[in-house]
Amino acid sequence: MVNYAAYCLGIPYVWGSIYLFDGQASVFAPTLAEDAPCYRCLYPEPPPPGMVPSCAEGGVLGVLCASIGSIQVNEAIKLLTGIGDPAIGKLVIYDALELEWRKLRVRKDPNCALCGENPTVTGLIDYDSFCGAISEEALDAAAGSTISVTTLEHMLKERDEGIRDFVLVDVREPNEAEINHIPGSVLIPKGEFLNGHALEQLPSDKQIVMHCKTGIRSAETLAIVKGAGYSDAVHVGGGVAAWVNQIDPSQPSY
Repeated sequence: MVNYAAYCLGIPYVWGSIYLFDGQASVFAPTLAEDAPCYRCLYPEPPPPGMVPSCAEGGVLGVLCASIGSIQVNEAIKLLTGIGDPAIGKLVIYDALELEWRKLRVRKDPNCALCGENPTVTGLIDYDSFCGAISEEALDAAAGSTISVTTLEHMLKERDEGIRDFVLVDVREPNEAEINHIPGSVLIPKGEFLNGHALEQLPSDKQIVMHCKTGIRSAETLAIVKGAGYSDAVHVGGGVAAWVNQIDPSQPSY
């Protein structure tokens, strides 16, 4: 949204980002150079909801704020005074653990939805929807149909003992499932629910229990499953992140 506003107003966007021990910075100013990229040239689509760790889950090395912030201030001064060579079309990457700085070339994307040859974004869009904020449908579906990881652990034990039967569905992406998992789950990514293919894989005679990383994507898919007639379906609040934190801390987190 900031990128869109800056682009439309013809104002340079001095950008910085930090996570864990790494930082990035750049200047997006398509109006200052014909071949200059905008932010969406670099990141055309947001990551899936729930995939990006929150500060509570991942955190950040505090001094990165100063490291990357000082670069942003320096770039702003250069733009305001007209001195030096601003980081337009350049991506500065900082690795605090290795004390390494890298500079990459970022080219203008001719297919960019905002500044490309045939732009499709010509006005403000629903950024909550675009960035994957949880929908009202998901909130309604999750109300009264959310279980904790401790409840799931008990349910899994009962399933192993043959006194309960249900299907535990992991709606994350395959690369996420390679990092950690809840034992006994089957992987059906959220996209399969969005295109309808997942419903063909779900049994009609068993309860459906869904989980993702933190509970956002599973709430969205829960709404789809409930809409398809699985009225007793539930999802796991906190997802696999809560499972690793509370039940199985031997697994890695991300």
